[in-house]
Amino acid sequence: MVAPVSLSSVSMLPVQRRERIVAFLQRHGAVTLQQLAQALDASLSTLRRDLDGLEAEGVLDRTHGGAILRQQHYSTFEPDPQAAAELSPREKRAIGLAAAAALQPGQSVIFDSGSTVLEAARAAMERRIPLVTVTNDLAIGQVLGASPLVKVHVLGGHLRPGSHTLTGDGVIESARALQVDVLLLGTHALTGGVLSETDADVAAVKRALLQAARSRRLLADASKFRPRAFMRVCATSDLHELITDAGVDPAEAEALRRAGLVVTQVQVGPA
Repeated sequence: MVAPVSLSSVSMLPVQRRERIVAFLQRHGAVTLQQLAQALDASLSTLRRDLDGLEAEGVLDRTHGGAILRQQHYSTFEPDPQAAAELSPREKRAIGLAAAAALQPGQSVIFDSGSTVLEAARAAMERRIPLVTVTNDLAIGQVLGASPLVKVHVLGGHLRPGSHTLTGDGVIESARALQVDVLLLGTHALTGGVLSETDADVAAVKRALLQAARSRRLLADASKFRPRAFMRVCATSDLHELITDAGVDPAEAEALRRAGLVVTQVQVGPA
């Protein structure tokens, strides 16, 4: 039997490749050149030409290092959790490893909801150290609960449809009673020193979690440096550290450092 061949490994005509790019954007809302290169097995120069062509056709808007879907409701567009998990998997894994490596045995840690923070939870379990953990994400709670060394508190609330994330007044009230050592925070977008989310309830939970932690660390790969979403969460001045990958625009990373934020950039190994 002949093994099936992935579409990404087949040489595509320009029109086919652009159709794939549009479909990718319709699912994710925004994309970087590196993400497209991984998904379509095409060169960066070819993809730049494709994006420029699609922008001229009015399909998308170019951003630094990528593009966003041109639509009236971009600020509230949110990819489904599975789609989000498929983006930049190597970068998220490397960021998660770095975040977990900085945790100390016996610390209390909030694991915010999100695919990059999930990687940090997986990496923390690989370290086999005792931790007291809190999360508003059912998937993260299951990962943390697999270790007998880790005590897990899941903040009760409303489960968002199609998601593992818990939100609502119950989560916020529980968070207000906490004082923990470390928060590992995710975000939908990081724009000009502002974190933002597509959903008001998610943003409200993140603000409550920020108030509950002594050390606040944002985990965000380079693709999160994109136009601002619907609801403001906080400024980067409210954070202590950003853990990201080397794909971030050097000028943006330097601007954050000059503003007083510790910026840790991890190197991502080959696939």
